[in-house]
Amino acid sequence: PGRGAALWCPVALPWRSSRGLAAAMKPGPRLPLLPAPGARPGRLRLLTWNVNGLRALGSRLRPRLETMRAEISCFQETRVSREVLTEELAVLEGFTSYFSHSRTRPGYSGVATYCRDEARPFWAEEGLSGLLTLGVRAAGIGEEMTDRELRELDSEGRAVITKHRVRLCEGETATLAVVNVYVPRADPDCPARQRFKLRFLRLLEARVNGLLLEGESSLRWTRLVSG
Repeated sequence: PGRGAALWCPVALPWRSSRGLAAAMKPGPRLPLLPAPGARPGRLRLLTWNVNGLRALGSRLRPRLETMRAEISCFQETRVSREVLTEELAVLEGFTSYFSHSRTRPGYSGVATYCRDEARPFWAEEGLSGLLTLGVRAAGIGEEMTDRELRELDSEGRAVITKHRVRLCEGETATLAVVNVYVPRADPDCPARQRFKLRFLRLLEARVNGLLLEGESSLRWTRLVSG
């Protein structure tokens, strides 16, 4: 209890350590949500930031997260693989962390989500299709693309999904789904990458629609843009 933990999606067990060791981030808007019962009162803050290389932050990461006071922090373009991820970036006392890395190019792309213990998700998933974590297609993912195409879209480490129990201001409980996504760039000189981005966006739209249908009225949609 009280130790830091990290989950490399879709690994089921968190990585725990006796050492709690996470980048100046641009604050996102405060959402009209309260933490789940038992958490400290107040609004829930989400941050998102294109870090352009997580390893450069080193031991400064956790102090920065503490300063920004966000319950959920989403990083894009982390550029780390599992082999080079250090404990001071993955295991932070008072936080759980969730990662997705590129399987095609080391040091490319990648996202990470850091959650304070009071905002610890009850579900974490790598990718958008559902295939990497579930082994089957997630709700909302139709048959327009083959499994091979979906795995290709998920292979660059561009998405982590977490689900959290929250209490709304009216006192009702709900599920907050946070989709931390790093959308690929459409290189104007590379038609293949343009097609990749369009397919990725179709997959993202399908998954978000699936989450909304899955949660019905218990899910609320808010768009955060990285600074």
